[in-house]
Amino acid sequence: MKYRSQAYLKHIRSYPCLVCGGFGEHAHHLRHAERRGWGIKNSDEFAVPLCAECHMNCHIEGDESLWWAMNGIDAINWAKNTYGEYKNGKQKNERTVSSLEDDQTR
Repeated sequence: MKYRSQAYLKHIRSYPCLVCGGFGEHAHHLRHAERRGWGIKNSDEFAVPLCAECHMNCHIEGDESLWWAMNGIDAINWAKNTYGEYKNGKQKNERTVSSLEDDQTR
């Protein structure tokens, strides 16, 4: 099952572009990160921030793995680490809210 989260994609867009450091207004789904069907996006956990120009260049290149390698970036590793940090932080926040609610009902 694919992970889909508008909140997570918004979080990704808050980072600068991985390639040029510019404003990362796009959440690009890494096409080479996992197997998928024709025309189906990868899971949101494999989204990375790109500015509009770098996003367009990535799609124009065709061979996404080569494009990232030419830019010297391990985008899959970045995506995995960022998703892991987000997931762990979200769980901590949810536990904190639950703990506060428990404290208020006592």
